[in-house]
Amino acid sequence: VDPNADLLVALTLPRQCPPPSSSSRNMGINFRDGEYVRRVKFGKRTIKAGEAAVVWDSQGRHRQVIGPMVVHLWFSTIRFLDRHAATPTQYLSVLHRSGKRETIRGPAVLYENPVLHQKIEVKETIQLTAPTEALVVYTEVSVGMPVESSATFDATPVEAKVGLGAEEKQEEAEAAEGYNPTHEKSVSRRIIRGPAVFVPKVGEWTHEFIWSGNQAPSRSAIVPGVLRFNVLETNTQTWSTDAKMRTSDNIPFTVQLTFTYKLESVEHMLASSTDPVAEWCSGLEADMCVLGDHVTSATVLAKGLNAVMSTLDSFPRLCARMESNGFSLEGVILRRVLASEALERRFKEAAAEETDGARRLAIAETNLKAERIAALSKAEKEAREAEAQEKREARAAEAKETRLRLEMERAESRRQKEHEMEANQLAHELEIKRQKDEAEAASANAHIEQQVRYLKELKALDVDLTSFLMKGGSGDRVSFPRELTKLVPQTFTFSLADTPGSCGATTTPVAVGRR
Repeated sequence: VDPNADLLVALTLPRQCPPPSSSSRNMGINFRDGEYVRRVKFGKRTIKAGEAAVVWDSQGRHRQVIGPMVVHLWFSTIRFLDRHAATPTQYLSVLHRSGKRETIRGPAVLYENPVLHQKIEVKETIQLTAPTEALVVYTEVSVGMPVESSATFDATPVEAKVGLGAEEKQEEAEAAEGYNPTHEKSVSRRIIRGPAVFVPKVGEWTHEFIWSGNQAPSRSAIVPGVLRFNVLETNTQTWSTDAKMRTSDNIPFTVQLTFTYKLESVEHMLASSTDPVAEWCSGLEADMCVLGDHVTSATVLAKGLNAVMSTLDSFPRLCARMESNGFSLEGVILRRVLASEALERRFKEAAAEETDGARRLAIAETNLKAERIAALSKAEKEAREAEAQEKREARAAEAKETRLRLEMERAESRRQKEHEMEANQLAHELEIKRQKDEAEAASANAHIEQQVRYLKELKALDVDLTSFLMKGGSGDRVSFPRELTKLVPQTFTFSLADTPGSCGATTTPVAVGRR
């Protein structure tokens, strides 16, 4: 058998390759990916920088080529590879065809080789931005020794990574080796708290919390598995739910409550429950049943439910459930009361009664207002009359006062005139008396001077004046002139030295008086 027979037959057959695509025509512009597959008898392909391809020869052997490179083909199949790039906040999850899994943290680039890789995914890292965020991570730990990968698996994907050094590539290759599944394994758990960036390694996975929750639009129905998340918030959180309640007089209604809680212990929560929200709902239902026995529809209508529902003492079972799950209940707020048909009827009846009462009150207020207006009008009229009477009395009193003031002024004027007349008369009398006294005094002075001259003359005649004067009380009393005896008693001192014929100076006091 000629070994070249197949080759000759292939050369004589017409070409069966598909027509070139737009990516081949625009080789210098576009990057080709895994959709580009060609079977080439003989030719070449240019693999640009940023592209990679895998080539199978006629024997089925393959080789991976990373551009830039020109590949000459001879009865070969070429397929370009999909390019996967991870940013610094992403990582590459690689599932090899051997079943091994590899994790490559970005920034990194890897071409998906269908011979080596089953699947390559670009995933986001888990970023814990605050100290109140926590992540639960499980790690599979093997008791046996790790096994090394085969030669086919070791180098190609790791060498294709961009941005990794030799040591990092070696670490990534070791991480991708995996463990022998026949060895005994155990799982450890650790809690990572922020701020941190988590990239799962081989054999690591995060805990996915699947909790019950409210499904829109109705918040009263708790649906299992609605809440799915990986990152726990340990700071203060709020939980809003609708709780049904029935009063002691059998009136149903719904309340919208918002609870404030905080996760105190992650370990306690993981060990005690897988769905704490479902347990909270059961505790809340028990508390609402107990509260309904102490609440009447009148309390709801009077809006007195807020004082009952806004205290933690009203929810002891919910507090106990939260504490058993590692949470603490910090507060509760009553947002709204959703009335049922029965409560709506009560509301309408109460509203009708309130309307009737308001109408009666309005009528009573209108009557009272009319009475007040009438009383006010009467009071104003009486006040006006009293004011007019006061004004009349005031005018009369003012007129009387004016009349009295005029009379007093006239009397005062008369009194002043009489006083002036009396004063003038008295002054006139005093003046007359003064003039009379002055005249009498002048006359007396003249008589005294006359007597003095008489005595001087007697002295000049050598008459003993003492004896002469002493004889005034006897029978031979010298009679003086009548005017001298009428003088007011006065004492005069005069000297007779001037009298002619006097021998010496003699001073004689003479008492002169007037009867």
